[in-house]
Amino acid sequence: MSDLQFQEQAQLGLKYIEDAVVDLLTRHPRGLSGQDIGVSLGLGVELEPAHRERLVGAILELLVGSGRILRGAEADLFMDNPARS
Repeated sequence: MSDLQFQEQAQLGLKYIEDAVVDLLTRHPRGLSGQDIGVSLGLGVELEPAHRERLVGAILELLVGSGRILRGAEADLFMDNPARS
């Protein structure tokens, strides 16, 4: 496999995770915390809590930065961005 193929594989995997987060948030219009998202999707369950929070936090930051999800006014709640769907 070439480096480009590995990159494409990794980007596809990340897209699947991002899509799962967005799909989850569409079913929870009031929003979910990063911790709830991580637990619901089983992200980083084998990691120590601090590492799990960083993993989930990085994914959420990517999604907020792209406008696919919104950070709520309440502490650490994330919501689907219906304008982006």
